[in-house]
Amino acid sequence: MKKEDNTEQAILQAAEKEFLDKGFALAKTTDIAQAAGVTHAMLHYYYRTKEKLFERIFQEKVQVMSRSLCATFEDGKPFLRQLEDLIGTHFDFIAANPRLPLFLLNEIHLNEERRRMYLPILLEAVAETRQKLSYEMERALKRGEIRAMGTADLLFSIVSLNIMSFVGLLVAREAFGMSEEDVRLFVARRREENVEMILSRLRK
Repeated sequence: MKKEDNTEQAILQAAEKEFLDKGFALAKTTDIAQAAGVTHAMLHYYYRTKEKLFERIFQEKVQVMSRSLCATFEDGKPFLRQLEDLIGTHFDFIAANPRLPLFLLNEIHLNEERRRMYLPILLEAVAETRQKLSYEMERALKRGEIRAMGTADLLFSIVSLNIMSFVGLLVAREAFGMSEEDVRLFVARRREENVEMILSRLRK
């Protein structure tokens, strides 16, 4: 990897942590530069504004999620197996980025300007996934493999179940006195339960 690539990656990693820790408004590019081990001038060379830096991180996260979700429909497996992979892939993405959903919800809901800028990016990724999901659902329905369910309802169930598994984890950890091993097992069970709850709605 080139030195320039290493520098940019260090900036992006430091910026992601800064945004998630403090929120967009309180995040400081000087702190990002210090954490990345670069000068503020160097950070400015790569990303002229804090908005541009956040946009790069946001787009990368959305693209990674979108590609991984859409890939679950490209292997020719039966629909319910594809759906199981889709739910699990989305869960794993949230597990790898547990603070991201709440951060994005806060930023999109609380700031109208950022909502105008970033919501279309997110909606474009959702639309692509929904299109592929709708196509495969219709085919499975015609083959008599599943019960009817709206695509929007299905996606909402997947997203809400998976996200709440992590949004509520802090409360669950404190309420039940969970150790790190307890948390690991709890997350694994939630993944299985979320898959089963959704698939049971569609099985005939």
